[in-house]
Amino acid sequence: MKNATIAWILVVVLFTTSVLFAGLYLSEKRSLQRIEIALEMTEKSEAELRGNVQAAITQSDKKDKVNAVLGIYNCEAASVADGRMDLRSDGTAVSFSWTGSSWHPRPKTNWKLDGNTVTVGTQAIKIFTIEQDDLIDSRGNRWVHVR
Repeated sequence: MKNATIAWILVVVLFTTSVLFAGLYLSEKRSLQRIEIALEMTEKSEAELRGNVQAAITQSDKKDKVNAVLGIYNCEAASVADGRMDLRSDGTAVSFSWTGSSWHPRPKTNWKLDGNTVTVGTQAIKIFTIEQDDLIDSRGNRWVHVR
């Protein structure tokens, strides 16, 4: 009888210990899962924030570049008929021709900046490459940024 009681006590102790360890294991597993989910959410949030910041920087850089291109340009080459051009902030461009004693405006057209290339006109009438503050047209003429 004494052996049977000791055996039952051992069974109860082993069962109780097993239940406690199983409970601790499940509790820790749930805790680890919550931590993993929180880390995943943090990584996603961080990646999204990083992407938003990079997009804002890119947009700001593009705006700064556009602002740097705005202004009036005079062509150094005497052979160019439209010797002056005004690139405006509203995306329009006006070229001027020298006739006799003054500059005469031509009809407005649009301009756009794509990387390091400025295109004036809808059908690429004039294509310029940015070089420092000036523009170089497709014929190699330098357009000096005067204001």
